[in-house]
Amino acid sequence: MQLKFKRSLALLLLSTSMSVYAQQTYTARVVNQETGEPIIGAIVSSSNGEKALTDAQGRFSLPLKDNQTIRISYLGFTPQSVNSKSFRNGMIIGLMPGINLQEVKVTASISSARSKKALGSNVEHVNVSKLTANEHANSLSDILDGRVGGVQMYQSNGKVGMPIRFNMRSGATISMDRDPIIYVDGIKYNTSHISDINSSQDALSSLNDLPIEDIASIDVIKGPSAAASYGAEAANGVIVITTKRGSFNAKENDRTAIQVKMSLGAASLARKYNQFVNNNSLNNFFETGWQKNLYGTVSKSFRGNQNMFFSYNMNDVEGIVPGNRDQRHTTKMAYDIKSGPLSISATASYVHGNISLPQTAMGRYDAIWNLMINQTPWPYVEESTWRAQSWTYNNDRFLGNIRLGYLLPGAVKLETVIGVDVNSTKGIYRLPYGYLLGNNNEGAKNVSNRRNSSFNWDIKASRKFKLADNWNLTATLLSQIARQYETVNTVNASRFKGDVDNIAAATERNVSENTFEQRTWGLYGEAFVNYDNRLFINAGLRRDASNLIGSNVASIYYPSLSVAYNLENQKFRLAYGESGRLPYPTDARTSYVMDGISAYGPTVKPQFKGNPNIRPERMREIELGTDWTLAKHHNLSLTLYAQYTSDAIIYENLLSSDGWIGSIPRNVGSIKGHGIEFGYNGLVWKNANKHSLDVYANVNYQANKVTNTGGNDITNYPNVIKKGYPVYSFYYHTVEKTALNADGSYNAKVGAIESSDYKYLGKPFPSVNGSFGFNLKLFSNITFGTKWNYALGASVYNQSFYNTAGLGDNLKKRNDQLTALANATVGTPEYEKIANDLAYTARFRANYIEKADFLRLSNLNVGYDFTSLARKLTNNTITGMKLSFSIQNVFVITNYSGADPQVEGNGGNRKQRGIGSLSRDITNAPHPRTYTATLSFTL
Repeated sequence: MQLKFKRSLALLLLSTSMSVYAQQTYTARVVNQETGEPIIGAIVSSSNGEKALTDAQGRFSLPLKDNQTIRISYLGFTPQSVNSKSFRNGMIIGLMPGINLQEVKVTASISSARSKKALGSNVEHVNVSKLTANEHANSLSDILDGRVGGVQMYQSNGKVGMPIRFNMRSGATISMDRDPIIYVDGIKYNTSHISDINSSQDALSSLNDLPIEDIASIDVIKGPSAAASYGAEAANGVIVITTKRGSFNAKENDRTAIQVKMSLGAASLARKYNQFVNNNSLNNFFETGWQKNLYGTVSKSFRGNQNMFFSYNMNDVEGIVPGNRDQRHTTKMAYDIKSGPLSISATASYVHGNISLPQTAMGRYDAIWNLMINQTPWPYVEESTWRAQSWTYNNDRFLGNIRLGYLLPGAVKLETVIGVDVNSTKGIYRLPYGYLLGNNNEGAKNVSNRRNSSFNWDIKASRKFKLADNWNLTATLLSQIARQYETVNTVNASRFKGDVDNIAAATERNVSENTFEQRTWGLYGEAFVNYDNRLFINAGLRRDASNLIGSNVASIYYPSLSVAYNLENQKFRLAYGESGRLPYPTDARTSYVMDGISAYGPTVKPQFKGNPNIRPERMREIELGTDWTLAKHHNLSLTLYAQYTSDAIIYENLLSSDGWIGSIPRNVGSIKGHGIEFGYNGLVWKNANKHSLDVYANVNYQANKVTNTGGNDITNYPNVIKKGYPVYSFYYHTVEKTALNADGSYNAKVGAIESSDYKYLGKPFPSVNGSFGFNLKLFSNITFGTKWNYALGASVYNQSFYNTAGLGDNLKKRNDQLTALANATVGTPEYEKIANDLAYTARFRANYIEKADFLRLSNLNVGYDFTSLARKLTNNTITGMKLSFSIQNVFVITNYSGADPQVEGNGGNRKQRGIGSLSRDITNAPHPRTYTATLSFTL
């Protein structure tokens, strides 16, 4: 027995010594291959399951056996594998920045996120953190415009806080509700603009509450082929925003990570006016707007797979219009924990803002109109009166969500998300006592109190099944409840007894209250098949019910189907989907308004005639495309799509003899659209890991045509909805010849003779648009980049010049013609030519519908990375430092004679009954040029 024990002990010692001999602990360091800086929190895993994380110096230790493979990965870098045979102690492993686009995870549907290789539609992913590291951005349009194929977006005018106009793909809709749905960390974001105390052109954009620095990435879902899972509101696409949060890659004993970013900038008038006789008054009106921004984050990982993230953002931005200023403070907290089968994430952010939006357009008492119309400025209101007025909004906004995930027995994954968006806004307009506006010099005060809230609750269950060798199926079922509620109370008071603006002291008062509620319930099912990680098939069906749908319409169904097939360097994709646009709030229900008081009580009268059979507008889209990689460094994408919109809502006039006035909505319209999107990005030059040049470009073609209007043209001249033409086409009488008196002299009162018929004069959407640019790196730490935007084929109705030509005397071209005419002799060829030219500058709409092609240098940026020097001087206290300088809206080349070719007089998206207008320049404030210097550092 003793002998057996000794033999067993000897064998144990021998096997232990052999194991120790075969397995050794190696230490190495992981760095950024381009800069040599350590990568903190990189994941190191061996083929036998051992794992480690790199520390603050980029080092790790891992026990390895012979012929094992370790894999090193970190978000934003290309993973690398190393065999243990070539491994040696102290070796340095470099990771290249960048990642194969097909491996980036993006939003695949409302229920899932997958790598791009698995998607049958073209969902664009934008790494905002990387972009804002080199260039400054004030709004969502600065980030996305030109970087996403098939999407054009820009602020409606040049003041701070203005709404954004979206052109998504072909724009095949009659509706004025043209904005995509926006989700922020799973919260359905309320995108309603606010114009309670001013005009819709000067509305406060709800997107103003999105701090750009807090955004990590954005996924853009451009059409129903990809957005069908989002249901009856997704025909305009979906924008999915993911904000920054902590990382589970960091070690729990690592020091707290702190990042600080400070920016200082100035905005000025980009293009001086030269179209008027008196340009100085207008050009001198605009000021230099100073801009200050402070952004800081703190993140920390804790024991038990927990991490926390805090951020603070102070934004103080002045516009070039006197008095236009936005002051905003944002705080955010994010918490994540993973414990076995349970995961919990929570996000809460609070925004407090104060913005001043002085009225500059859309009225005779506004500033730009009074500076533009006559050679002698301020004809309708004194400048002191305009400057004495104030339009201010104070708003508080809370965004919060909680996400719970749990892996149930049977490998069923259950997840629920609850999102809340609450925005309270108080608007105050003041006209001080003693300043004359119209016939009132006794003061005015308008007060609005608005509360907009959104709530969504999503519950999802999914399970993965193995069907056969290399065949897998993931089945998902999701339920979504969403509610949007808006209420606003306004009090308009005027004519006070003295210099007191207490509303109770006003002799004239008007009170109003409006509410709006939208409730939607959606049920979505999805089956996702994966064969050998090459072939991916996704089929989905969504059922929606809403209080905005007619009472005779129980629910609406939206199907989708997509296929993706991957070769080594190429992917082929095909997708089909349907989604919708909900009716206007008053379309489904008949409403009445109070008309007075009788002996029997209140009397009412009809307001809107509802249609109990009204359905959402339906858009069907099929998309075909391919993505391929050439020589490992060049990525190309080609997408072709066709859209067909049916059940478009058109309002038919009612007969007053039936007891109604106005119109009734019916689903009788249809539109077709199609387009092509091409994109390229690639590394075109690299030298010794110190120098590189990346180039990107995209080209988009889009078109649409109205195919049915229910038999009647829908007009808001010069915009029309007419069968056979693009939606919102410019369509009006043209000028045929000049107007002459009997003696041959020019008839200035008549101006010109118009055609009796109407003609197509253009459309508000470009036929071709896109962008191109490059990012250059020199000596590892110098960066230089540009972004150019362009558009061809769009037109703008220059209503500013139209009004100035007929109602004022300041339009230089016409003024010069009238001066030349006065010096010419009636009846001479010279006189006839000048008189003919005057016909085409007279106040006729066709004369002022202009082409608005442009090429814009949108961004120019240069930066220097001081990280190595900062580490050395601070003994690694500062682990990163960068100084950058950027210019936005550097210059624009255009054939449009107005202030800027990208303006929108209606203020962007509008929820309204019937059609509105698009691409009107109604004395819009021009877009400024902005200079910004930014210093960022990491501790």
